[in-house]
Amino acid sequence: MHAGLMKRALEYAHSLDLPIVAHCEDWQLSKGGLMNEGLASTQLGMPGIPTISEDIMVMRDILIAEYVGTSVHICHVSSAGAVRIIRQARERGVRVTAETAPHYLLLTDEALKGFETAYKVNPPLRSAEDVAAVRAGLRDGTIEVIASDHAPHSAIEKEVEFEYAASGMVGLETSLGLCWKLVEEGVLTPTELIARMTVNAARVLRIPKGTLRKGADADVTVIDPKKAWTVDIRKFRSKSRNSPFEGWKLPVKAVLTIVGGEIKYNEL
Repeated sequence: MHAGLMKRALEYAHSLDLPIVAHCEDWQLSKGGLMNEGLASTQLGMPGIPTISEDIMVMRDILIAEYVGTSVHICHVSSAGAVRIIRQARERGVRVTAETAPHYLLLTDEALKGFETAYKVNPPLRSAEDVAAVRAGLRDGTIEVIASDHAPHSAIEKEVEFEYAASGMVGLETSLGLCWKLVEEGVLTPTELIARMTVNAARVLRIPKGTLRKGADADVTVIDPKKAWTVDIRKFRSKSRNSPFEGWKLPVKAVLTIVGGEIKYNEL
């Protein structure tokens, strides 16, 4: 929240060639909110979190990065305003990158009408218009990365009143299958999707990952593009079960993972 501290962080990080990864939220605007501020929150009688709580901080961090002459990475973009601000900044040459997560591409705040805490995330699920804008930003390259936004929580943290429930959902095991729906709908090609989940993310973080180049770490995921499966949270490898995608049929599956040359998961 302290703009001066953010300016210094961007300056120091630049000198060390390190990325600054920003969760953009104006706490003075989001304080007390439980879901996206809009028609759904009004109908449910729940205090809302306005999209400007995200947009204002995205704009602030981009302006600071532009002034200092450094780069900044914006986390889990969820609003149409944030997409527009990032797109305009990139057009004028600001070194800003951005990511979103599967739930901001597939779910809206209408999902919260059952008061199911599995849908409570931060930033909150937004409107259909926001989802469309985030998808458009992903398609045109404004948003370069898709992150799982994996946030496991115990039943003690989630199976409580909505107001007191922790924000976040398990994302790692469903992210690929969920995002492949974008391929089926023509939003991205398979190659574009894989890039946004691998090489682009590695480039933003400035780590030598996401490549099959000779000499690189042998980190490999094998995908079966014809293996449809149904999400069963009881079979998650994660110890947590806080996923709203129980029962969803997903079109592809990762069937083999190799980390550092060692097979860690094998479903072949």
